[in-house]
Amino acid sequence: MNTNVETLLKEHKNLIEAEAKRYAINVPLVMVQIEAHKLARKAAETYTPATGKFSTHLVNSLKKLSRLSTQYGSTVRLPEHTQFGINRLNQTEKSLESQFGRPPTVSELSDHTGFNIKMVNNLLRNRKSTVSFTNMLNTPTFVNSANDEWLRFVYHDLSPKDKLIMEHKTGFGGKKAISNEEICKKLNITPAQLTSRINVISDMINRGWK
Repeated sequence: MNTNVETLLKEHKNLIEAEAKRYAINVPLVMVQIEAHKLARKAAETYTPATGKFSTHLVNSLKKLSRLSTQYGSTVRLPEHTQFGINRLNQTEKSLESQFGRPPTVSELSDHTGFNIKMVNNLLRNRKSTVSFTNMLNTPTFVNSANDEWLRFVYHDLSPKDKLIMEHKTGFGGKKAISNEEICKKLNITPAQLTSRINVISDMINRGWK
């Protein structure tokens, strides 16, 4: 561990968080915080005192956060009724996956939401576009990036069983992503227990920075 880098990050934590809040216009704050910390670490690693104050170097590096708002805003601005449909679809999908122990089919989603198959397919396509920027928006899923400090922090605090769930559900840390059924079999737990643990892990991730 580079002590100088860690010291710079610790001393400027408030500045990093303030800049993240400033750029979290159309983007969930936790997402901006994750990216801000990643950019701050790169800034600390490349900083040399001869170039001036680290705070100036840091603020300039964090200007890259502005592109998140543009990228996110262009992918998630959907009509209110579409957002409602996606939310209902997500809730139904989670419930059915817990009940069946597998992802539900389009036909099953149609039966349980009351939406026709064409509408379900349209909502699934819209949902895919909204989560292309981040899988964290539709839990239980995770950002797949071993370099994000916040995810490493969450991972470090998980129980051994939850660590395995996070690894095999997402491929986190280079581990092989496997199906829910395989995870249940590997850990000797029920599909409902797996869904519950995934939701707990997702909630921990979504809490963001303290």
